Amino acid sequence: MAERSRSELELICRSALAVASPLFRDAEVSASFYPYIGLTHTIRRKGAAWVVRVSDHLRDAPRAALEAVAALLASKVARRRSPRRALEVYERYRREPAIEARVLERRRQRGRKVIDASGGEFHSLESIFRELSARCFNNQIEITRLGWGRASWTRLGHYDPAHHTITISRILDSPRVPRRVVAAILYHEMLHALFESSRGCGRGRDHPPEFRRAERAYPDFAFAREFLAEYCRRGRRRGHRPRAPRARARRTVRRSPVLE
Repeated sequence: MAERSRSELELICRSALAVASPLFRDAEVSASFYPYIGLTHTIRRKGAAWVVRVSDHLRDAPRAALEAVAALLASKVARRRSPRRALEVYERYRREPAIEARVLERRRQRGRKVIDASGGEFHSLESIFRELSARCFNNQIEITRLGWGRASWTRLGHYDPAHHTITISRILDSPRVPRRVVAAILYHEMLHALFESSRGCGRGRDHPPEFRRAERAYPDFAFAREFLAEYCRRGRRRGHRPRAPRARARRTVRRSPVLE
Protein backbone atom coordinates (compact mmCIF):
# COMPACT_ATOMS: atom_id res chain seq x y z
CA MET A 1 0.00 0.00 0.00
CA ALA A 2 1.28 3.47 -0.88
CA GLU A 3 2.28 5.80 1.93
CA ARG A 4 -0.38 8.28 2.97
CA SER A 5 0.09 12.02 2.85
CA ARG A 6 -0.48 14.35 5.77
CA SER A 7 -3.69 15.65 4.20
CA GLU A 8 -5.05 12.11 3.92
CA LEU A 9 -4.20 11.45 7.56
CA GLU A 10 -5.94 14.64 8.66
CA LEU A 11 -9.12 13.74 6.78
CA ILE A 12 -9.17 10.27 8.32
CA CYS A 13 -8.49 11.53 11.85
CA ARG A 14 -10.97 14.40 11.61
CA SER A 15 -13.73 12.06 10.46
CA ALA A 16 -12.96 9.28 12.94
CA LEU A 17 -12.67 11.65 15.91
CA ALA A 18 -16.00 13.30 15.08
CA VAL A 19 -17.69 9.90 14.97
CA ALA A 20 -16.01 8.74 18.18
CA SER A 21 -16.98 11.69 20.40
CA PRO A 22 -19.04 14.90 20.20
CA LEU A 23 -16.01 16.71 21.65
CA PHE A 24 -14.47 16.76 18.18
CA ARG A 25 -17.46 17.41 15.90
CA ASP A 26 -16.86 21.12 15.42
CA ALA A 27 -13.20 21.19 16.40
CA GLU A 28 -10.21 21.93 14.23
CA VAL A 29 -7.95 18.88 13.92
CA SER A 30 -4.32 18.88 12.81
CA ALA A 31 -2.70 15.48 12.22
CA SER A 32 0.74 14.36 11.14
CA PHE A 33 3.02 11.35 11.14
CA TYR A 34 5.85 11.49 13.67
CA PRO A 35 9.03 9.35 13.81
CA TYR A 36 8.50 7.78 17.22
CA ILE A 37 10.69 4.79 18.00
CA GLY A 38 7.69 2.58 18.70
CA LEU A 39 3.97 2.55 18.04
CA THR A 40 3.18 5.64 20.08
CA HIS A 41 0.31 7.95 19.08
CA THR A 42 -0.65 11.17 20.87
CA ILE A 43 -3.35 13.81 20.97
CA ARG A 44 -3.21 17.17 22.74
CA ARG A 45 -5.14 20.41 22.88
CA LYS A 46 -3.49 23.49 21.36
CA GLY A 47 -5.69 26.53 21.67
CA ALA A 48 -9.00 25.70 20.01
CA ALA A 49 -7.49 22.88 17.94
CA TRP A 50 -6.56 19.27 18.56
CA VAL A 51 -3.11 18.12 17.47
CA VAL A 52 -2.72 14.44 16.62
CA ARG A 53 0.59 12.69 16.08
CA VAL A 54 0.57 9.17 14.66
CA SER A 55 3.66 6.98 14.55
CA ASP A 56 5.13 7.05 11.07
CA HIS A 57 5.28 3.25 11.21
CA LEU A 58 1.62 3.60 10.11
CA ARG A 59 2.27 5.63 6.95
CA ASP A 60 1.15 2.71 4.81
CA ALA A 61 -1.49 1.41 7.22
CA PRO A 62 -5.00 0.63 5.96
CA ARG A 63 -7.65 3.23 6.66
CA ALA A 64 -9.31 0.99 9.26
CA ALA A 65 -6.13 0.89 11.37
CA LEU A 66 -5.79 4.69 11.32
CA GLU A 67 -9.46 5.11 12.20
CA ALA A 68 -8.92 2.72 15.10
CA VAL A 69 -6.01 4.82 16.39
CA ALA A 70 -8.17 7.96 16.24
CA ALA A 71 -11.01 6.21 18.08
CA LEU A 72 -8.63 5.02 20.81
CA LEU A 73 -7.21 8.52 21.24
CA ALA A 74 -10.73 9.95 21.43
CA SER A 75 -11.63 7.50 24.19
CA LYS A 76 -8.56 8.62 26.15
CA VAL A 77 -9.56 12.29 25.90
CA ALA A 78 -13.17 11.53 26.83
CA ARG A 79 -12.00 9.19 29.63
CA ARG A 80 -14.13 6.39 28.31
CA ARG A 81 -13.45 2.71 27.83
CA SER A 82 -11.66 2.00 24.57
CA PRO A 83 -14.04 0.70 21.87
CA ARG A 84 -13.63 -3.05 21.55
CA ARG A 85 -13.79 -3.01 17.76
CA ALA A 86 -11.08 -0.35 17.54
CA LEU A 87 -8.85 -2.32 19.90
CA GLU A 88 -9.28 -5.49 17.84
CA VAL A 89 -8.49 -3.74 14.56
CA TYR A 90 -5.44 -1.96 15.96
CA GLU A 91 -4.08 -5.03 17.76
CA ARG A 92 -4.45 -7.14 14.64
CA TYR A 93 -2.52 -4.57 12.61
CA ARG A 94 0.31 -3.99 15.08
CA ARG A 95 0.83 -7.76 15.43
CA GLU A 96 1.57 -8.16 11.73
CA PRO A 97 5.12 -9.57 11.32
CA ALA A 98 6.18 -6.77 8.96
CA ILE A 99 5.12 -4.09 11.47
CA GLU A 100 6.79 -5.83 14.40
CA ALA A 101 10.00 -6.22 12.39
CA ARG A 102 9.93 -2.54 11.40
CA VAL A 103 9.52 -1.38 15.00
CA LEU A 104 12.17 -3.80 16.24
CA GLU A 105 14.71 -2.54 13.72
CA ARG A 106 14.17 1.09 14.70
CA ARG A 107 14.48 0.24 18.38
CA ARG A 108 17.79 -1.46 17.63
CA GLN A 109 19.02 1.63 15.81
CA ARG A 110 17.71 4.37 18.08
CA GLY A 111 16.60 2.83 21.36
CA ARG A 112 18.40 3.73 24.59
CA LYS A 113 18.54 1.39 27.56
CA VAL A 114 18.90 2.69 31.12
CA ILE A 115 20.41 -0.20 33.06
CA ASP A 116 22.42 -0.15 36.28
CA ALA A 117 24.89 -2.81 37.32
CA SER A 118 23.37 -6.21 38.04
CA GLY A 119 25.05 -6.49 41.45
CA GLY A 120 22.47 -4.48 43.33
CA GLU A 121 22.61 -3.42 46.97
CA PHE A 122 20.78 -6.45 48.34
CA HIS A 123 20.32 -8.88 45.43
CA SER A 124 22.75 -9.99 42.72
CA LEU A 125 20.84 -10.44 39.48
CA GLU A 126 23.87 -11.99 37.81
CA SER A 127 24.08 -14.70 40.47
CA ILE A 128 20.35 -15.43 40.28
CA PHE A 129 20.48 -15.48 36.48
CA ARG A 130 23.29 -18.05 36.45
CA GLU A 131 21.43 -20.30 38.88
CA LEU A 132 18.18 -20.12 36.91
CA SER A 133 19.92 -20.58 33.58
CA ALA A 134 21.59 -23.80 34.74
CA ARG A 135 18.64 -25.18 36.71
CA CYS A 136 15.72 -24.28 34.44
CA PHE A 137 17.04 -23.49 30.96
CA ASN A 138 20.02 -25.79 30.40
CA ASN A 139 22.19 -22.66 30.00
CA GLN A 140 20.45 -21.78 26.73
CA ILE A 141 19.39 -18.22 27.56
CA GLU A 142 21.63 -15.57 26.01
CA ILE A 143 21.24 -11.87 26.76
CA THR A 144 23.58 -8.93 26.20
CA ARG A 145 22.88 -7.03 29.43
CA LEU A 146 21.19 -7.66 32.76
CA GLY A 147 20.57 -5.07 35.42
CA TRP A 148 18.32 -2.88 37.52
CA GLY A 149 16.06 -0.45 35.71
CA ARG A 150 14.03 2.51 36.91
CA ALA A 151 12.12 2.17 40.16
CA SER A 152 8.59 1.29 39.11
CA TRP A 153 5.62 -0.27 40.88
CA THR A 154 3.81 -0.96 37.60
CA ARG A 155 6.58 -2.62 35.56
CA LEU A 156 8.53 -5.05 37.70
CA GLY A 157 10.52 -6.62 34.90
CA HIS A 158 11.10 -6.26 31.18
CA TYR A 159 12.77 -8.24 28.41
CA ASP A 160 13.73 -6.14 25.40
CA PRO A 161 13.96 -8.27 22.25
CA ALA A 162 15.54 -5.42 20.29
CA HIS A 163 18.60 -5.23 22.53
CA HIS A 164 18.37 -8.66 24.21
CA THR A 165 18.41 -7.11 27.67
CA ILE A 166 16.57 -7.84 30.90
CA THR A 167 15.83 -5.12 33.44
CA ILE A 168 14.26 -5.53 36.87
CA SER A 169 12.56 -2.70 38.76
CA ARG A 170 14.78 -1.27 41.47
CA ILE A 171 11.97 -1.46 44.02
CA LEU A 172 12.77 -5.19 44.27
CA ASP A 173 16.38 -4.54 45.34
CA SER A 174 15.29 -4.39 48.97
CA PRO A 175 15.88 -6.43 52.14
CA ARG A 176 12.09 -6.71 52.40
CA VAL A 177 11.93 -8.70 49.15
CA PRO A 178 12.93 -12.38 49.42
CA ARG A 179 15.52 -13.60 46.96
CA ARG A 180 13.08 -16.23 45.70
CA VAL A 181 10.69 -13.45 44.63
CA VAL A 182 13.38 -11.68 42.61
CA ALA A 183 14.21 -15.07 41.07
CA ALA A 184 10.58 -15.59 40.06
CA ILE A 185 10.48 -12.21 38.30
CA LEU A 186 13.77 -12.91 36.53
CA TYR A 187 12.51 -16.37 35.53
CA HIS A 188 9.49 -14.72 33.89
CA GLU A 189 11.73 -12.45 31.80
CA MET A 190 14.03 -15.33 30.89
CA LEU A 191 10.97 -17.17 29.59
CA HIS A 192 10.38 -14.24 27.26
CA ALA A 193 13.95 -14.57 25.97
CA LEU A 194 13.43 -18.29 25.42
CA PHE A 195 10.12 -17.90 23.60
CA GLU A 196 11.46 -14.98 21.57
CA SER A 197 14.39 -17.03 20.26
CA SER A 198 12.07 -19.84 19.21
CA ARG A 199 9.51 -17.50 17.59
CA GLY A 200 11.75 -15.13 15.66
CA CYS A 201 11.50 -11.34 15.43
CA GLY A 202 8.61 -9.50 16.99
CA ARG A 203 6.85 -10.28 20.23
CA GLY A 204 3.87 -12.10 18.75
CA ARG A 205 1.56 -13.02 21.58
CA ASP A 206 3.22 -11.81 24.76
CA HIS A 207 1.93 -14.58 27.01
CA PRO A 208 0.64 -17.51 24.94
CA PRO A 209 -0.78 -20.59 26.73
CA GLU A 210 2.52 -22.47 26.61
CA PHE A 211 4.25 -19.48 28.22
CA ARG A 212 1.70 -19.41 31.04
CA ARG A 213 2.10 -23.16 31.61
CA ALA A 214 5.88 -22.81 31.91
CA GLU A 215 5.46 -19.83 34.24
CA ARG A 216 3.04 -21.66 36.55
CA ALA A 217 5.40 -24.65 36.67
CA TYR A 218 7.99 -22.55 38.49
CA PRO A 219 8.01 -23.68 42.16
CA ASP A 220 7.75 -20.18 43.64
CA PHE A 221 5.22 -18.82 41.15
CA ALA A 222 2.24 -18.70 43.56
CA PHE A 223 4.32 -17.42 46.48
CA ALA A 224 5.88 -14.63 44.42
CA ARG A 225 2.56 -13.52 42.97
CA GLU A 226 0.94 -13.33 46.41
CA PHE A 227 3.93 -11.55 47.95
CA LEU A 228 4.18 -8.98 45.15
CA ALA A 229 0.47 -8.16 45.25
CA GLU A 230 0.76 -7.18 48.92
CA TYR A 231 4.22 -5.60 48.64
CA CYS A 232 3.22 -3.34 45.75
CA ARG A 233 -0.10 -2.46 47.34
CA ARG A 234 1.62 -1.33 50.54
CA GLY A 235 4.34 0.50 48.67
CA ARG A 236 1.87 2.52 46.62
CA ARG A 237 -0.29 3.25 49.65
CA ARG A 238 2.65 4.55 51.68
CA GLY A 239 3.74 6.76 48.85
CA HIS A 240 7.03 4.95 48.23
CA ARG A 241 6.88 5.78 44.57
CA PRO A 242 9.52 6.77 42.05
CA ARG A 243 9.46 10.42 41.06
CA ALA A 244 6.85 10.93 38.37
CA PRO A 245 7.85 12.46 35.04
CA ARG A 246 6.73 16.03 34.36
CA ALA A 247 3.09 16.04 33.34
CA ARG A 248 2.28 16.85 29.74
CA ALA A 249 -1.09 17.79 28.32
CA ARG A 250 -1.51 14.86 26.00
CA ARG A 251 -3.02 11.41 25.83
CA THR A 252 -1.18 8.43 24.45
CA VAL A 253 -2.01 4.96 23.23
CA ARG A 254 0.30 2.62 25.09
CA ARG A 255 0.24 -0.53 27.15
CA SER A 256 1.50 -0.71 30.73
CA PRO A 257 1.73 -4.30 31.94
CA VAL A 258 3.35 -5.25 35.23
CA LEU A 259 5.58 -7.78 33.51
CA GLU A 260 6.63 -7.85 29.90
